[in-house]
Amino acid sequence: MKKRIPAIILMFALFLTTSYAANTYRKTITVTSGVNVEFNNEAIDMTDANGKAVEAFIYNGTTYVPIRAVSNAFGADIGYDRNTQTISIYDDFSEVAAVAHDMSNILSDCSNVLMLGYANVGADSTDSLKESFDNMKTINSNLQSTLQYLDSDDGYNNCIGLLDTAVKQYNIALAAFNTAGQSYESYAKSGSTYAATTYLNDADTAYDEYINAQNAITDFFYDYAMWRDV
Repeated sequence: MKKRIPAIILMFALFLTTSYAANTYRKTITVTSGVNVEFNNEAIDMTDANGKAVEAFIYNGTTYVPIRAVSNAFGADIGYDRNTQTISIYDDFSEVAAVAHDMSNILSDCSNVLMLGYANVGADSTDSLKESFDNMKTINSNLQSTLQYLDSDDGYNNCIGLLDTAVKQYNIALAAFNTAGQSYESYAKSGSTYAATTYLNDADTAYDEYINAQNAITDFFYDYAMWRDV
């Protein structure tokens, strides 16, 4: 059966895998509807995020399917960034791997802030780095919310346990980073040699924990991702 429908082109071919960004637009097209989609010989429940029925169709010889319905059938989750118009598809492991990448990036940014503190102390500069330290706290808080969600009933991820060791080391590193941040601000206020030495010692500890955490994340990828296409 053919019919004309207004379509926002955010419907994707079945073979789409990870993420896609597009400039959305509206146009009227003639499609072949009534297409049934099955997964492992079972019909897929074709609904959108609100439970409203949606359908697959054929246009110019290509079959288009509702990406959320098909991805959910494969056990994958969907994310949409309105700012960049990007749809992301994650299976459980890919989602956890993305979190591991975020943890590594946060650790690297924390290390960069520590280096600024080292440089300031070495130059006898008492410029405040409070904004930089506080910014990392906010970013870490957002990541902690993600971890809690993935371990909750609402967002439970079957692979989240694979990150346990890395998360433990990450949290140790972030705690050491926050301690170094407090020490640095004490130095920035007083400029004393004692405060400078305290920061340097705390920063050394934080950097050591940074290395430990990055190693734990590397081990996660080595142990669980070497055989996957992530």
